[in-house]
Amino acid sequence: MWFSNSHSASKKSLAYLSCVLVCLLLSASFCALASASGQKSKDADKKKDRSIHWDPPNVDGLLKRVAGAPACALADVLQQAGVRAQEMKDNLPNFTADEKIEYQTLSDSDEMLGYGIGTFEYLAVLTPTSWGASVQETRTPTHRTQPSLTGARDRGLPEMALIFLPGLQSDYDMECNGETTWDGQAAWVIHFQQRPGVTGHTLSYQDGYGGLYVAKLKGRAWISADPGDVVHMETAMMEGIPEVRVRNSWLSIDYGPVQFRSRNVRLWLPQIADAYMQFPDHRTITYHTFANFMLFSVETKQEIERPAQPQ
Repeated sequence: MWFSNSHSASKKSLAYLSCVLVCLLLSASFCALASASGQKSKDADKKKDRSIHWDPPNVDGLLKRVAGAPACALADVLQQAGVRAQEMKDNLPNFTADEKIEYQTLSDSDEMLGYGIGTFEYLAVLTPTSWGASVQETRTPTHRTQPSLTGARDRGLPEMALIFLPGLQSDYDMECNGETTWDGQAAWVIHFQQRPGVTGHTLSYQDGYGGLYVAKLKGRAWISADPGDVVHMETAMMEGIPEVRVRNSWLSIDYGPVQFRSRNVRLWLPQIADAYMQFPDHRTITYHTFANFMLFSVETKQEIERPAQPQ
């Protein structure tokens, strides 16, 4: 996974990625629509009503725990999350989605320096790797969206939950913060932090010359008590990266289920992602909202649906 900040976006790479998008769209023989039109939930209200503002997540903040909840069996929670992450790696095909991006640039004194909003055709191409999966992403502006808005982009959102793959869990020190709820369902909260001396595989930044800088991450994930899906995740950097002028960055991601009926597999993909970045002289806020997933697969009937509420 890598993020590119708006100051170093390459026009050549954007043109190349746009060509990749066209070629893949033309060559796809099978795709199935995952429509969110029938989903009525708090998530839908959140997508509609949220307003952009600086509010990075506090990944070390206190949580409201469920009173009388049983003790957390960390090994069991991680084993469940690992199984679900492996299912995602093995079963998730390439997909497109409609994406809305809204961004804001602020000075250190909160002066508005820039604002933009637009919609895109989003394409994610997942490639398995020895440690997990890498994602090549393309954003093609729709009608009346300025191409320059593609600079306000965050990469690797679909693969963040793959940190719970069995082969990647050892990159982090993990501990259970107890049981809480997320959007009405019971969830274990797992706090993770990059281990000293271990090179991460999750988050990297690229400069304008092709240099890649691996970031050290910490954060926490809300994992459903059953069957172990990541339903929400928050991350922060442990230290800045001067080479790309990044002092800190934060992510807050809400996931929603996509049901593959013929395979009887339900995978969770990002529905809402809020990104915050801090530079030496300014800050950026980027809100992403995804809908209408088109999956490159032989599946013929899929839909996004609300998970059953715990009894």
